[in-house]
Amino acid sequence: MSDAAPDVSSPSPRRRHVVVVGAWLAGVLLVALILVVAGVLPFSSGVYLWPVIWIPATLALAFTRIPPPASILTSLMIGAGLLGVLIAVNFKAVKVEGNSMQPNLQPGDVLLVDLTEEPGERYGIFTLNLPEGDHAHVIKRLVGLPGESMDVRYGRVFADDAEVYPRDGTATDSWNSERPANARFYSGPRENGESYFVLGDNPPDSRDSRHFGALGADAFEGRVVWSLRGSHGFGRID
Repeated sequence: MSDAAPDVSSPSPRRRHVVVVGAWLAGVLLVALILVVAGVLPFSSGVYLWPVIWIPATLALAFTRIPPPASILTSLMIGAGLLGVLIAVNFKAVKVEGNSMQPNLQPGDVLLVDLTEEPGERYGIFTLNLPEGDHAHVIKRLVGLPGESMDVRYGRVFADDAEVYPRDGTATDSWNSERPANARFYSGPRENGESYFVLGDNPPDSRDSRHFGALGADAFEGRVVWSLRGSHGFGRID
């Protein structure tokens, strides 16, 4: 009597292991993507390494002899630990002080700063380390890029003769109640060179590049990417 043929209708334990861990990985990535797109979770350059490391580590677990429940738990621990390290190293929380960024940021707002983000995109909000003698930890908006010619006139800021600030149609005479609407901060345009021009959202109550000049890249500590608490609640900051 011949031996019975092996049952090939059900997958092997190794294949089931790969399928279970793969489904777990795909599910986590899908949920994370939905939360990021919906603006529920922040995702900036400070955490870019997380998927780069966590995905291969989880895939490697799928091909070990560790059973699926333990593999998923191990993957979860690796992901949480890695994310915690990246947040601790690449981010910091800051508290808004003063009125220079009103109405967009209010005193007491707590913000998350990505320390790996460098200046480059106009209108980003950055924390700065100003030269000795100025306030040591300020928050301003980037409005002028290297190589541009900046001019502040008629209560507005121009880069290479293109108006770049304000963006929201703010009345010119609201910029500084102590100056006439046609006042100039400069006698003429100033070249940024390799530096950046920053400005407060509330110019009448802001000490910024109009006063201390354009700043080099080394003066930028990081970019504000998220509101943790305050007037914006918990969410993305633009």
